[in-house]
Amino acid sequence: MKKIKPNILIAIILSIFLIFKIATKESKPDFKFSTTKITSGEIVESVVSSGKIIPGEELKVFSRLSEDVYKAYAVYGDIVKKGQILLELDSTRFQKELSTKLKNLEILKIELEQKKKKADNDKILLEKGYIASIELDESENEYKIKSLEIEELKTEIQKLDQNIIDTQITSPIEGRVDYINEEAIKEGKIFANAWLYTISSGHKELNLSLSIDGREITKINVGQEVTFSVETDLNTKYLGKIVKIVEPIGLKPNINKSPVFYEVIVEILNSNDLLKTGLSVDAVINIQTKNNIYKIKRSALRFVPPEGIKIRKASNNSSSAGVIWVLNKDNSISAFSITPGIKDSEFVEISNFKEIPEDANIITNVEIVNKAKNNGFSLPQPKRY
Repeated sequence: MKKIKPNILIAIILSIFLIFKIATKESKPDFKFSTTKITSGEIVESVVSSGKIIPGEELKVFSRLSEDVYKAYAVYGDIVKKGQILLELDSTRFQKELSTKLKNLEILKIELEQKKKKADNDKILLEKGYIASIELDESENEYKIKSLEIEELKTEIQKLDQNIIDTQITSPIEGRVDYINEEAIKEGKIFANAWLYTISSGHKELNLSLSIDGREITKINVGQEVTFSVETDLNTKYLGKIVKIVEPIGLKPNINKSPVFYEVIVEILNSNDLLKTGLSVDAVINIQTKNNIYKIKRSALRFVPPEGIKIRKASNNSSSAGVIWVLNKDNSISAFSITPGIKDSEFVEISNFKEIPEDANIITNVEIVNKAKNNGFSLPQPKRY
């Protein structure tokens, strides 16, 4: 077989290479733009949050004594009145001791009366010269000592009376029994300072506990209006009012750079029987409302030109401003810096709208219609921006 001449071999290789390049030549992508225009109208700035329904008031009930259980009256879920007995402890030993001390008090009162009579008689005898003054002093001292004994005994009786009262564990508020220390009650022995019940006003008074990002908390103030819906009925809207802002405990912003969340307590203004403690809610806090302002869709500020688009005017944006892109008649795009104001879920206010061409088509999205071919391997790329 005859050898192929070098110049013919080179020509064959070049021909194959050119054919391959022509066959695999990348075509320019085509773009389909979605645009919007500057409009005028109203923007209601708000902060969106989530949380749960909590009782308007919640108090824990503790035992003041260490005694055996006599009788339990309340169970979980009971609606109780203020002062209603929840649990009764055994008061037998206090009753017996009280009975004894009351009898002792009667005896001491009799003795005290005798001491008083003696002191009064000694005073008369001293005036007539029948006794020395020291005898009057002794009788008066005995009267004073007996008086002190009676006062001490009365104090002990008052303490016993209070102990008997404390054997009756009562509800501090009108509300519902939400939690019970069933284990301690079933064991039959209650110790002093032991938690027994938690009573909440949730059946009548309800609040919201909302979690607010620290980046939004400066917009939140006591008295602002809140609208919310519950997970069981998203179509019904309820009203509330902010009554308290709770700062995080142990906040050290210069040390801990993790996100900070504040608790915002909201009083529910139009509660009903469908609202229950523990239900999750989605809430909107209304910050401010502006009317007759110029605005654009927020999606316009999120647009980033993909590769291949012809840019007539590039972005020269500062850190404090935003950038929007305007579609020109020749399908090129131009960047304009704007100063954003308040925003809602869909629109953002712009104050320097006069710098943007009148009736400009502002790009919110783009779709690559004819994506360029690529013979190599690569990860899938998004077509929408």
